Amino acid sequence: MSNDFRTMQAVSDLIHHVKPLLAQHLAAVAAASVLGLRETGEAFALLRDDNFRFQRDKTLALLDGLETIAITRAEGFDLAVVVLLADVLQRRQVSGLLTEAWDEACKHLRDWPATLRAAVANGLRRAVEFNVISLDKLPTDADCRTRQSGEIAEPLLRIARSMRRDELYAVAQADRGEDVESHFAALMDVIGKRDGIFPEGDVWYPGEVVNLTANVPSAPGFEGCTAILLLNAIAHGDNTGGLDCRWPLHGAAYCALRPSTRDPILAGIRHIYESDANFLSVEEIDIAGRLGEGATIPVVGDLL
Repeated sequence: MSNDFRTMQAVSDLIHHVKPLLAQHLAAVAAASVLGLRETGEAFALLRDDNFRFQRDKTLALLDGLETIAITRAEGFDLAVVVLLADVLQRRQVSGLLTEAWDEACKHLRDWPATLRAAVANGLRRAVEFNVISLDKLPTDADCRTRQSGEIAEPLLRIARSMRRDELYAVAQADRGEDVESHFAALMDVIGKRDGIFPEGDVWYPGEVVNLTANVPSAPGFEGCTAILLLNAIAHGDNTGGLDCRWPLHGAAYCALRPSTRDPILAGIRHIYESDANFLSVEEIDIAGRLGEGATIPVVGDLL
């Protein structure tokens, strides 16, 4: 079982959809598993406790039922794909009978809501990378992205521009109080006419103070500077690895922000994860027990 970040992110995204899908398809899963409704619920509870890995006898009937649904494309196909793929990514074991089901899932991707589509698409890609499954046609880059960059840029720019004047001056002073006016003027230019994007090249003003502030969750302007870094990473890629380093350090702090700020920031980080195969590719996380907030990127709904 792998505990690399990108694998567990894919698993976490899939697991996010189990509860709502199960509410829709409980009866169908029970019938396919030859279990009662209560027994099916209990089996899912055990599976949840095992982080959705089929590793005990009491969940084997559920495994058989979900495989039957996936093979026959019956009601609950989306739930079966989500649960079986989460298991495959962790245990690296899969029934050969499911080969056509994975290709069928690819055909359904654009019929599903964006968060479900992206979760399955990224999970399928990861499983192919592990040589656990094969596909006639891989999910596209668009399939793997929950949102387009333009949907995320507007709320991030709003966060950057919401910094008060005293916060902006605090950010400008972040480099030990040196060149404050130069940093302040450059910062105003970036969040003003440049829509949050740094000029090309090695931008010391205001790049240095923005980076310093975005590394201190308690600092005035932390949210706004984080938003600026995300806007630049979305526009040009996380070329310096600055955000790659920040998620392990500040993931819990991002999750603790007020929703109007938290959700666009998490959506921005997710966009980088979904767009850049190198993002957090060497990071490992502790998967003992349940995954905690800030370990993997939470799924967010509509942006405020």
